[in-house]
Amino acid sequence: RGGVPREMFDINDQYVGDGYSLPTASMIEAVQLFARHEGILLDPVYTGKMAAGFIDLIRKGYFGADENVLLLHTGGSPALYAYQSVVLG
Repeated sequence: RGGVPREMFDINDQYVGDGYSLPTASMIEAVQLFARHEGILLDPVYTGKMAAGFIDLIRKGYFGADENVLLLHTGGSPALYAYQSVVLG
């Protein structure tokens, strides 16, 4: 059968912060960075923290220069409006 081998995935929960739906400084930076530079809206609960982890791993040199990396944005941007004061300052 076809499919994607499990070893192709890296599951990492180190960027959750203090818990579900609790903002982190790195999440706020990621949400602002994606919006400002790419026009992509990330929600603060899920994709914002995922992007914060992704950015941190890039900065740490986790990915090789010749590696292909997929960042999956699963939606959820309506939650962004519930956190407007947190994300916009």
